[in-house]
Amino acid sequence: MNQDNSPERPEQARPEEVVITATDVLGTGFRADSGTRVPEERVLAEAEATLPVVLQGLYADRLRSNGITEDGDRRFFALTDDRGTTLTVRLETASLPDRTVARSFVNTASDNHVVQLSDRIAPDQIGRALSHELNELLAVRDRAARGEAPAAQDMLGRGAVLPAQPLLSDEDLGRIGELNYLAARMNDGTLTEQQRAEARGELSQLIDHTGLRPGAPADNTTARAMEEYAARVRADIVIPHLTPEASRALRELARPVEQLTAADAQVVQEHRARVAETRAAQPPLGSSPDVPLPGRRPDGTPIPREELGAARDEAARQRTAVGRRTLDELRAEAATLPEGRYPQREIMIGGGASLAGRDPDVLLVDARGRWHVDPIKGIVQSADQVRHLREVGWDPYQFGDPKDRVSLAALQLWEDTAAARGPLVDGRASLNLADDGRLLAEITPMDGSPPVTVEVVGTPLVATGVPPEVIPGVNRQVPTVAEATDVLSGHLTTTGTPEALQARDRLAALPAGEGRAAASLEVLADPRVAEALGSAADPRVAAARETLEATAKWEQASAEAPGRVLLGDEVGDGTYDPTVADHWVIAGIGGGAIANTEIILEGNPNARVTMVGTAAPWVLHNDSQYLAMRRQYDAELGGNGRLVTVANQRLGAIETVRTPDGGVRLKALDVEGDAYVACLGRVARLPQAADALDNWARQQGGQVKGELLFDKNEQYLGYRLHFEAADRKHTIDVTGAASRMLPGNVFSREDMARLAVIDRKTAPPESGNVAAGFMATALQGSHLARHRAEQAGPTVRAGAGSPAAGAGANPVAGAARLQSTRRSSAPGSTPRPAAGPGTPGQPPHIPRPPQPGGGAGAPGR
Repeated sequence: MNQDNSPERPEQARPEEVVITATDVLGTGFRADSGTRVPEERVLAEAEATLPVVLQGLYADRLRSNGITEDGDRRFFALTDDRGTTLTVRLETASLPDRTVARSFVNTASDNHVVQLSDRIAPDQIGRALSHELNELLAVRDRAARGEAPAAQDMLGRGAVLPAQPLLSDEDLGRIGELNYLAARMNDGTLTEQQRAEARGELSQLIDHTGLRPGAPADNTTARAMEEYAARVRADIVIPHLTPEASRALRELARPVEQLTAADAQVVQEHRARVAETRAAQPPLGSSPDVPLPGRRPDGTPIPREELGAARDEAARQRTAVGRRTLDELRAEAATLPEGRYPQREIMIGGGASLAGRDPDVLLVDARGRWHVDPIKGIVQSADQVRHLREVGWDPYQFGDPKDRVSLAALQLWEDTAAARGPLVDGRASLNLADDGRLLAEITPMDGSPPVTVEVVGTPLVATGVPPEVIPGVNRQVPTVAEATDVLSGHLTTTGTPEALQARDRLAALPAGEGRAAASLEVLADPRVAEALGSAADPRVAAARETLEATAKWEQASAEAPGRVLLGDEVGDGTYDPTVADHWVIAGIGGGAIANTEIILEGNPNARVTMVGTAAPWVLHNDSQYLAMRRQYDAELGGNGRLVTVANQRLGAIETVRTPDGGVRLKALDVEGDAYVACLGRVARLPQAADALDNWARQQGGQVKGELLFDKNEQYLGYRLHFEAADRKHTIDVTGAASRMLPGNVFSREDMARLAVIDRKTAPPESGNVAAGFMATALQGSHLARHRAEQAGPTVRAGAGSPAAGAGANPVAGAARLQSTRRSSAPGSTPRPAAGPGTPGQPPHIPRPPQPGGGAGAPGR
């Protein structure tokens, strides 16, 4: 990824309101900002014109462009590599994080790739950005073809660790693409003298940043000798990848500053002064080396693959122990408080991938669900498809090969390690109010012990995941029985006849839970009530009845075929018996349906599955599960026939069919089976943890307002809810997968449309990811932690996961209490976990250089 060092933007600034001051990227001379936001059409037009030129000039021996292709709403370059393999690259603009100039989603499973350019990029820098991203893309493809994981760290960076066996990372190879591009421009006779001089200056700054030029003063002989040796090691590895022009430029410019021409020396000195000034402005950070890093032993060394199971189990034990201690501490503190008072805590409800932003000072309440209980063998993405997880210190390559799906054991290890960094309770929490208006959280531990109540300090963070799945046949305008009852009651009140009012009161008196839908339909069966409903102008009245009818059918089928009528979440949570039937019908052909199909087929070797629904979305064709599973099981793709797909079908409510022997089969349209799993998606709603607050505000005649949250880099962090009533106001923040589905009774259609655009750029479908998925959620959690820290001010310590903590750093531990130190000086500069022995915070390891006077000098090539 390419990064710049553009100025920070005002909090909550809208994109159209932002005016940006052009600055050079710290350390590289990469101008990321053009001074004003460049229209997307201009950036894409420039990029589409430039990419073929870059290909021809730098990569003609490896890639050939077959022109631009349009397929629906996709517009992409069709390419062919030197092995005759076809691939695609789509270009788009996006608001990118941390002063990022460009980034690539490289999909080694489908060979469909996306290069995103910052919507603030200076147009004259597009060629340089593309040269970086294309070489990085090729690097990822090449090493994946060899089954190799990327280097554990970047080598091209001043002060970067030089391991005993130095290797270029994907990012390093991207920088080499820039070196080649700038060298070509520096010598391009078709450019003006000023343009060539600018390219020479940028190249010299990049050489300085990448550690290819020693920077220590000449009179510091020890430091100079070490830096000259390190520069020579880097140059030896880099030169085979350089063009002849770039090699000549390196020989000319990669010298100590005192050996350069006056003009070249001035460029370097001014550049170093800017770097020093920027670094001096960064706030100091402390460290807490006792905090463990995900996937690492206490001494900082990586856990080997063969020890994953044991490490996962040990992390789970540690998490359980921390949870027990936390409960004991809360109960002990509560016992000392007067009646009606409770321990005061900041709180996070829910975890999952959002634990990448875990604040170790905040009480975490998480039921240890989703990836801890899902029977699936791994997430649907490969390590390559979630390679950006390394930005938060979770290395997807540590426990699997590049094209392998990331195992659940790895996810469990990462999440449990992050969770145990601070106080936690394995359980669920709901927010409610004390009589005097204080915000409380009632915590129900998963160990069955009595609930615990805490008084919430500050703004609670909710990351409880996606809402429940819908029942087949419900109307999505009014998808639940409770909502349907509210709509019907409101209309009956408006009607005002004695029969209508009586029916309203009978509906209100019905007990909640299973059976309420059928009982409601009995109330509405009165001809006079039915007539009043039938004349309603509000379309939601008919929608409410549709939902009641579909729910009643679902509950009836569940009663007649116990254990064989399931929502997809029940399969994903492992709360089902795969052997209860051999012929399964799955309603839906989306991501949940595919995952549950795999779980059932692997859980029951005699099972056959028929999936019925609309066409599979494009993203599924790009993940590492869908096509592989169909090739294994679907006869249409050469599989063994245990899976049949019936596409282009729009489903209604579940139906039951009586067999001659009195049994029950389940039916989706014309497809029958002995068990039925509904995977038809979800309808956005507020997190259940906030239901009591929602009810309080609305019953008191107040209101619930929402706002989308962004950081200064315009990264979506989630949404904030304001519950207001009776001169009181309470606020919660929602992040993670839950924040990707905006409740329609709070947010406008404009907000939903805006978020849909953001989601598609957060996780392009070609990447095989979705915005509510693991990688996007982990990155969002990290961004939110940094944002909250910046809002709190530079007063705090950094956890061992902070960039200040040395080798192996990641922004997980303490992230919500620290200010980010990512002021990268290179396009694509990203902190990488260090490889090899050593503990976090130790000095970089550099092979022993020659002693001063032993011939070390600038690369003499």
